[in-house]
Amino acid sequence: MRVLIDAQCPYCRALGEALKALDLRKDLRVEPLQTATDLEKEALLQELHVLEGERVYRGYPALLHLARRLPPLWPLLPLLYLLSPLGKPLYRLLAARRPRA
Repeated sequence: MRVLIDAQCPYCRALGEALKALDLRKDLRVEPLQTATDLEKEALLQELHVLEGERVYRGYPALLHLARRLPPLWPLLPLLYLLSPLGKPLYRLLAARRPRA
């Protein structure tokens, strides 16, 4: 599973490091979106992308997918699903305000 993060965003880099630490099975590849050649750069800059096989998860659904795949995050899943109606707009708001180095 590939996780594409904005290498110029300190929050995104911190998320990438946290995901690596939570990946007990070591099957995540956290990569800077700046090096991705298989997806449109503008879309990558808008929200987190998680790629698994042929599937592409973006934004809040990407966070949900990561929580489903990383056992240490399983206790958060009920809350994340409960917040789903607010998750997408809240994610977009936070993503639009993220700092870039």
